[in-house]
Amino acid sequence: MRLAILDGFRGFFLLFMMIAHANAYLSAPLGKWNHHYFGWVEDAQGFVFISGLVVALVYARRLLRKGEASMREGIGARIRTIYTYHAALILFFLACALLLPLIGLQADILRQQAEEPFVFTLASLFLLTGTMHMGILPMYLFFMIATPAVLVMFHTGRAPVVLAGSIALWLLAQTGWPDLLQLPVEAAAANAGHPFNIGIYFNIFGWQALFVAGLWIGWLVANRQLNLDRLKTPAMQQVFWIALAAYLILGVFDVMAYSGWGSDGWRRIAFASIDRGNLHIIYVVAFAVNLYLVTWLVVAGPSSEWPGLALVGRFIGWLFTRNALVRLGEHSLQIFAAHILVVYALSLWAQDREPLEPMLANILLLTSILPLYAVAWLHDRVKERRALAAEARA
Repeated sequence: MRLAILDGFRGFFLLFMMIAHANAYLSAPLGKWNHHYFGWVEDAQGFVFISGLVVALVYARRLLRKGEASMREGIGARIRTIYTYHAALILFFLACALLLPLIGLQADILRQQAEEPFVFTLASLFLLTGTMHMGILPMYLFFMIATPAVLVMFHTGRAPVVLAGSIALWLLAQTGWPDLLQLPVEAAAANAGHPFNIGIYFNIFGWQALFVAGLWIGWLVANRQLNLDRLKTPAMQQVFWIALAAYLILGVFDVMAYSGWGSDGWRRIAFASIDRGNLHIIYVVAFAVNLYLVTWLVVAGPSSEWPGLALVGRFIGWLFTRNALVRLGEHSLQIFAAHILVVYALSLWAQDREPLEPMLANILLLTSILPLYAVAWLHDRVKERRALAAEARA
């Protein structure tokens, strides 16, 4: 059985991922009013974590009830589905990069496909590189490939090994060594006359920490080993206040980083080492803080003796179970693919235009989310027809 609130959170992350990516080309005033601008937690972190949690809930239960072979078969089928969407997007963008110049259009965002169509497309199909905003799909595929082994290790009591290995891989990412390994490959390709960039932006050695954390929590829930009622104790409410203070401090630090507070020299020293692609420690700490705050508010907030906290807790529980968010989360793969198509179309449309009028930019930003709901509706219809056809064959 699906947990509506998890789909609601995933839908929220997809919705604001759409807004953030679209606003990179529209610069709409409304696009700046979101959680990206306060604190170090963005939609990609939440989406990766929730995805790991949901994957564990689904396939850990399958492992426990039907065995390892069934679990591997289910994950394998999901990997094939995700890769199909990934490959379809790549081939579609290749076709666009080759055909648009024939009608006098050159998509800046597809420059590498146009300049190196065969090599870049082949590397993208092998998950070695990708165009702008596409990095989550290949990263997710790597994580899904590793998931069966991780779940089996959880099942056989080797969770400490998995968690320690995850921390070690995250530490490896912070050294920058995985990024350096890309340089010889890029140099060899350039020497062979095919210069292009290697990498999907996200360092999978760093970002796997969020996915593994989600897998671990999902595994505990599937095994009924996670008792969230402990959050209702007075001690946990004290932790909430500490986490809230940490959230505010991190938020102010974020504003300082990106709003020009202080001298340029001081800001360069303070923020030079913060690398989102490697999932710098500040992103890990901020995510843990936000995760605790939201979980406490959902679980313990409604029963808090503080009226304000009780109200916020009930509101969060209500908001993230609304159909407008849940529907997006239920069709997360299709919605992610649709958002990529819409963002690329906006990029092509806006690339040679002067800065847009604020009102027009706001209207385009708001209407850009409508195709996501159209895709959710369409995918529902497809699933219903498949279900009816299966019943007819039975």
